[in-house]
Parts: sequence; C-alpha cells; structure tokens
Amino acid sequence: METNANCTVDSPVAKITPIDSLRMALRVFPDLGDAKKRSKREIAHTDLPTRRLVLDFETRIDALQAMTFGCYRYYSEGGPCVEEGLVYSRNLNHNERRTLKRYAQKRRADTDWPASHVLQLLPLSEFVERFYLAAYKGRCRVVGFNLPFDVSRMASGFAKARGRFAGGFSLNLSQYDDGTGRLRADRFRPNIAIKHIDSKRALKGFTGRATPDKADRIPEHSPSGQPEEGYKFRGHFLDLRTLVFALTDRGHSLESACRTFAVEHPKTKAQEHGTVTDEYIDYCRRDVRATAELDDRAMVEFKRHPIPLQATKAYSPASIGKAYLRAMNIAPVLQRQQFPMKYLGYAQSAFYGGRTSAHVRKLPVPVVYCDFLSMYPTVNSLMALWEFVIAKRVRIITDCRDEIEALLRDITLKKLFDPLSWTNFSAFVRIIPNGDVLPIRAPYSNESNDFQVAVNHVYAYSDNPEDGVWYALPDVIASVLLTGRIPRIVDAFRIAPEGTLEDLKPVKLLGTVPIDPRCGDFFRRIIEQRKVLSVQQNLSQEDRERYNVALKVLANATSYGIFAEMLQRESDETVEVTCYGIDSAPYICCVKHPEEAGEFCFSPLASLITSGARLMLAMLERCVTDLGGTYAMEDTDSMAIIATQSGGAIPRVGTEAHIDADTMRALSWAQVQRIVKRFAALNPYDKHIILGSILKIEVDNFDPQSGKQRELWCYAIAAKRYALFVIDEHGEPALLQSGLNNKDDRWSEHGLGHLLNPTEPQSEDRNWIAQAWLRMIRRALGLPTQRFAFENRPAVSRITISSPTLMQRFADYNKGKAYCAQLKPFNFMLSCHVKKLGQPLGADPQRFHLIAPYEPDATKWLKGLWTDQYAGKRYRIATSGAHGSRNAARVKTYGDVLREYEYHPEAKCADSFGKQCAKQTIGLLKRRSIRIAGFRFIGKESNKLEEVEAGMVHDPDSVYTEYPDKRRDEWATRTQPALKAMPLCELQEKSGLSRATLQAIRAGRRPHPKNQTLLRAIAKAH
Repeated sequence: METNANCTVDSPVAKITPIDSLRMALRVFPDLGDAKKRSKREIAHTDLPTRRLVLDFETRIDALQAMTFGCYRYYSEGGPCVEEGLVYSRNLNHNERRTLKRYAQKRRADTDWPASHVLQLLPLSEFVERFYLAAYKGRCRVVGFNLPFDVSRMASGFAKARGRFAGGFSLNLSQYDDGTGRLRADRFRPNIAIKHIDSKRALKGFTGRATPDKADRIPEHSPSGQPEEGYKFRGHFLDLRTLVFALTDRGHSLESACRTFAVEHPKTKAQEHGTVTDEYIDYCRRDVRATAELDDRAMVEFKRHPIPLQATKAYSPASIGKAYLRAMNIAPVLQRQQFPMKYLGYAQSAFYGGRTSAHVRKLPVPVVYCDFLSMYPTVNSLMALWEFVIAKRVRIITDCRDEIEALLRDITLKKLFDPLSWTNFSAFVRIIPNGDVLPIRAPYSNESNDFQVAVNHVYAYSDNPEDGVWYALPDVIASVLLTGRIPRIVDAFRIAPEGTLEDLKPVKLLGTVPIDPRCGDFFRRIIEQRKVLSVQQNLSQEDRERYNVALKVLANATSYGIFAEMLQRESDETVEVTCYGIDSAPYICCVKHPEEAGEFCFSPLASLITSGARLMLAMLERCVTDLGGTYAMEDTDSMAIIATQSGGAIPRVGTEAHIDADTMRALSWAQVQRIVKRFAALNPYDKHIILGSILKIEVDNFDPQSGKQRELWCYAIAAKRYALFVIDEHGEPALLQSGLNNKDDRWSEHGLGHLLNPTEPQSEDRNWIAQAWLRMIRRALGLPTQRFAFENRPAVSRITISSPTLMQRFADYNKGKAYCAQLKPFNFMLSCHVKKLGQPLGADPQRFHLIAPYEPDATKWLKGLWTDQYAGKRYRIATSGAHGSRNAARVKTYGDVLREYEYHPEAKCADSFGKQCAKQTIGLLKRRSIRIAGFRFIGKESNKLEEVEAGMVHDPDSVYTEYPDKRRDEWATRTQPALKAMPLCELQEKSGLSRATLQAIRAGRRPHPKNQTLLRAIAKAH
C-alpha cells in the first residue's frame, strides 16, 4: 500500500504522548416544530423604482453624535436629479443656521433641470414629512451608505422591534402635538424597523400602520390593483454598503467603494468634522453626489445578473448565488423531497471548517507561498456535486461499510491524483478513532472560551459503537493518507443523485454567458468565466479586477456557503427544538435563539465540500513531506511551503539559530514547481480556458518590477496570524505591502483589526498593525527595535450600538432626555479590553465587559466612567497595576495587546515533546493527541462573529447556541447534582470561585470550560 511504503507519514500513534482529554463539540441539525414548512419561494418582482431619494447626514463628533445638517438629492422617474437640498437640525445654534441659510442663498442646486436650481433648505421636521410622502406614499427608493446610522439621525424616538425584526430597533419618525405641547409618536404613520446582522448588513423596512389606507395595502406590481389582506409595504431601502459587499465580498467605506467602482466624483476628505462651514457643506454635498453615482455604478453591475432578486435584498454574494439557482428553477433539496432527518443530523455532525494553523511558530523561514484555485468550486466539480443540486431526489445507500473499507485499503496518493476517484467520495463514515488524524472541534486553549477546529490525532470516547463519530469520507481518506492506517468503521452510508429536475432553465451569467444547468456545472462555469474576463482587453484594469473578485466570491458562496446556512431566530423565550446529531434517535431540548436551516441548506453537501478541501491540503502535505520538507502555515486553501532556490539547509537568520532551523530541510523552488505541476491532473476546468494546475505559486513570490521569483519569508504565530516579507541585501526585512513591493498587503490583521488607530482614533489607517508586525519580525531576526509611543494608552475598539440589549446599558444616561440629547441606535460606542484579573473585585470575568459612549479624544478615556455591559454598573479604568480594585478595572494597553498577540499560543498544536504549544514555544509544531472526553452539541460557531473578534464576548453561552442532550450530558447527570449536594461554603473554599458564580452554576449556568474541569474534579473527589 503506498501510504505504508516509500513515504513519510505521521509517527505511529502508539508512541505519541501525552494524550489530552477534551470535550468534543459537534454540530446538530435543529428542527423547530413551529417553524414554517419549507415551501417553494415565491419570486417577487425584481424591478426597483427609478425614483430615488439619496441622503447623508453629518453629526457632532462627541458621544451623542447628534445630527447637525444633511444633504439630499431627489431623482425623478427616468433618472434626472430634480431637487437638491440641505436639512438642518433644530438644535443648531444661531451662527450655524445663518451659515446654512447664506450658503443656500449663494449656491445653486446641482440638478438636471434648469427650473430647479434652487438649493432647498429644510428643517428636519419638514424633511421627515417629505420623506414619508416620497418613500412610503410615493414608494421611491431610499439610498444611502450606512443607512441605519442616517435613519436613526432622522428619528424622534425608538423602541424594541418585533416580529421579523425582533432583536432590532423600531425608529419613530413622525410625531404630533397631543394638545398639551407634548410630542407623541404618531401611530398612524409607519416606523422604520432595522435589525443589525453585522457591520455590513441589516434588515430594514417600514412597520405596519394602525389603520393603513387602501392604497397602502396594494402590493407592488399587483395585476389586479386591488388591496390584499395582510399586505404591508416595507419600503425600498438600499444601503450601498450592503450591495457593494454583495458584489465584492469586501467591507468597504464610501471612499474605497467609490474607488473600486471608478465613480466619477468620488468622496473627498474633510479637514475637520462636526462643524457647519461652507467647506463642510461642500463636503457633505459631494458625499451625496458620490453616493448617487456609486448607486448608478453598482446597480449597473448588479443588473448584469439576470436573477429574480431585488437589489435591496442582496445581502451577500450568497444572496446572488441563490437567486441564480432560482433563475434556473432549481428547488432546494429539502423542498423537493422528504429527506430522512437522521441522515441530515449525521452529516451535520461531520461538518467542520477549513484547516488553519501555524506549523513553524515564531521562527522566520523562507517559503514559497501557494494556494489552490477556487478551492470549494474545484472540489465541488471533482466530486460531481452539481449532480445533487439538479437531481430529482437524493438517495441514501446504507450497508456500505465493506465497500468503504475496500476503497480505503486501495487508496494511494497516486490514485487521488486521478479525477475519477473523487466521484466516489460522496459518503459518510462512523468510526471509533484510535489516533487517526481527523478534524475535531474543541476548546483547545485554557485561556479562551471558544471552540476551534484542528486536524489532530483523535482517540475515542469509548469502544461502544454508539459513541462513534461521523466523518465525511474525504476526511477519513486524508487520515489514511497521513497515517497509513485504516480506522475502525462501525457504520457508513452513501448519497447518490437520482434523475434530473424536469423544469430546469438556462441562464446567462452576467447576462452574456449561457449556462444550461442540465449540461454543465454552474460552479465550474463561473470560474472559467472569471478567467475569461480577467484577460478581456475591452475592460479597464479596475473592471477586470472587480469582476475577478466578484465571480470568485459568487462561486465560493454558491458552491459552499448556501448549503451550510443556518439562521439564528431571535427569541426571548426558550423554544422547544428537536435535534438530530450523531445518534439514530433525535432528542428534544429547549433553548433560546435556536437556528433554522437556510433556504438551500443541505448538510451532506456542506460537509463533503469542506472535507474535500481538507483532503486537498492533506495531499499537498504528503507531497511536501514525501520530499523531506515541511510547511510554515496553512490557511484553508493555501500553504507556505518552506523552500529556497536551491533547497537544503535553511538560511540562518537572527542572533541565535534555533535547533529546528538546523533540522528542517527546505525544498528547492524546482521541487515545489514539480508538486504544483502534479496537481494539474486534478484540473476539472476547460483546459483551453484554465491552463495547468489548480495549485498556484502566488504572485507574491515574484518581484513586481523584474517578474523574477524572489526569496519570500514567513513569520507565523498561530492560525491566521502570520506575515510574509522579504529581506534585502543588508538583512533588513520589508513586509509585502500593496503599492510598494507587492500587489496586496500580506500581513494578518486578525486579532488586532478591531482596535482603533492608537495615534489617530478617527483614522481608518491600519499601518500601525504593519509596524507591529515589522517590529515582531525584527525582534525574531535579532535586529534592534524601538517601543511605540502609544504603548501605554488604553486599547480601545469602536463598535456600534446595534441592539436594544446594548442600548439598555445606557438607559440611565438617556433617562429624562429628549431624543436629540440621547445616545441613539447605531451610534458608535467604545469598548475597552480588561486585563486578566483586571475586573473589579467580585465581578464575574466571563460576564464583564466595559463600554462607553463614543469619545474621539483619547486623552479622556481614562477620565470618564465606563459601563459593564452585563450588570450596568459604572467603573473607572486604569492602565497600571496588576489587577482591578473595587471601583476600577485594570484594562489592557496597546502594549499589553501587542505583547499578548506576539506570544499568543497555537493551542491547537503540540510542541516537539507532544505537549500543548505554550506562549514561549518556538519552532516546528506537530499535531496534538486528543481523547474525546464527552460531547457537546452546538449550533454554528459564527454567531456574533464581530463581537467575538472585538473581544466583547467572554462567555461561550453568549456565542453558541448549545443544544444539550440529557442522554449524554455528564455535567447535567453527574457533576451538577454533586455540586448541589455539597455545602456552598466548602465548594467555595475548594474552587476559589465567588459565591455568586457558584450559585449561578448550581442554578444551571455552565461555567468556563476551565472551571468545568476544576468543578468536575471536585465533584468526583467529594
């Protein structure tokens, strides 16, 4: 067998020590009994009105961010701008109003009709009335960049939203005088409800009125023109921040979006914000014009997609991809058949993300940086998964364990380079792992609370087949490839497509490229067209780059993301959920915020696709190790292979050579090139369009001036924390930086990108992160470094008041104040990061985080009061001392953050002795050995992703929806009853935890994983 001969595989598992015990987290497929039945989605009319109202408001730059003035442009039917105006807040002082009035008298409106060159000047109340008539009664399109912020400036009050907007805000626009001089919300006018999804997306819509007019109940484009019972006009709110994200998969500012879409009159920079001057009014007007032109350009590009989707509903690239499938008349699998739920559960439990890790830690090494061409569409095509997408039904084939075992006995690296072999991989296997190299989701770090996915040596919970774990077949093949051993299989099933949907329709990709779903793989055609457009001479360089990115993200989102989509349902009450997981019988539990499957969700496809990607990286790993080489890091579809031009010994850098630098061998560039060529055999695309290999040597490896390959270096700390750089003839390092020595920046912002610029908090410039990386690299090279001037400043992030829960923490601040003097929804706020043991005395570290109203002046951060987002108490902050006090918290400084960042352990990996990688570990890492110590059943890990990255979430219960199975819950069945039986004072003495924390734990709240381990040991000893 090739995997046992003439190759280098992982060391025999019996010799790997130590073995750590961790609870394994598995995804489950939740079924909500009261959820709406899956039905074929109605295709709404996709046209949007050409009438549009484009707006933007300016604000003070203090904590309140109250509106000062704004600008709007109104475009009539057909497109001409017929009105431009300024809007002012009633809270402006006399001089500011006079400035606006004089400006409006002196300047002409920038309109397309000569008769309308008067620049309007309206008080906010009058503008709100016109807004209501245009946007609600006239049903025009409302356009802005970051609309939630602008709408909340217009509002006169807010409340919690309900229904489909639950978890969001309901913003009141219209008020009336109740006769006593008191203004009240007008319930006969609609509010605008906004539910934040993330920094790029939000659901927006008018709420229902108490007594809507007859005309308001007529659906748009109604063939009868008659009112319909229950119909509510939700409005046409187009946030260009969202549409641009859907078209590019990148979070843009207005400035960068205008640059990307080559807007004629792009955004300009202001010398000073928060003022009312002629120059600043010019700046605001230019913003609105840039927004209108960006709308034109983005809508032209969006309309190139012949899909049944309104631009206002394009929330992501996946939205566009799903609309293409609808255009082809492809119904989701779970709508076209009754698929057995238990197999959805098996497949869902086999779902894991990509392989990401640092393999050589804190040791600069020369590399060749490679990545795979569109990994997810590629493995999709190789496994022929498009056949499942268009199949009339998907059939399950059971009792195939012998067949799977025969396939595994016959597998070799050579056979994996035969594309036909990949068509046999659509299967799932239940195994009793015994040191097999498999993905496992677990809380690897003793300090963090999150689950991470790593490919490690896995040992079973028990020998009982009922404790076996399900994996997609490509993961099991990867294990055989890396260990030379076939795992113990206790069950297996295949999925197979049957027939073809009868009513499939062809579409034209981007309106030009015909694709017949019955004759070709849609995902493959997207990638092929991406290559064609990238060399078309009739397109500008900007257009080629934009289309290249747009088609790439469309292919990735449609070929993978839509099949994994799970949507969290906001619910203040617990909901009963039936869960399907690793067991044949489901279980029922009650949870808050349960998830429901997205429209095209189908866990077997989602699990097979990510599993196939991990197999591809395992093949690359084997190709490298077979030649005696290794790699510095891997990141989902890329790998930095340690290599030099001639290969052999790794060049010595720094003042001290590390032992691993002397033992590791670099491949030659020629050897890497031969590995790359080997993957050409797996190219599933049209060879006339996409030549050569699916594995590419990235352009970063080549000097942009000469075009010749250069020696590239990598410095990695942990997963997704790495930087690529070059070293000049004087031994000085230089990061790969866009516009200087490379096409793109090649340093990670992961773990730092959420922080404000420490020298200019209002600046979007992130060059300070590059300087931090350069200092770390210089230190590793033994070169002199200097301290940063900002190291003693509090490390602060700017986030958005995105939910009523966050807003509640400022209730005392807002109490008794008029709306204009309140902190408002979607205001910025500040978030600081508490040092370990830095919380005030008695505070629970898992439920303590400080926030404050936005303050751009960094000198005031240490002077003001900060609010605990959980308890609502206020504290001062300090940047010195070892711990917090009764009334103050010790927060991290930028220096603290950078030191922690530099020494962040790669907890998913082991050092050369097999022990968990620690902060001081340097050199070559290897896989940990993990024994499953029980199971936890969870939903998706990406809830509150931005809050997690910003360090706002410390309690895993706040992030993951956990679906406890009492049949398997050791904590609930053994540990917690034992803790309840112990005297509280004795438990407090033995654990060192606070009385309040222990009372909450005994009442049902799960503690931090580290505390679970501690309390489990105490309970067992009692």
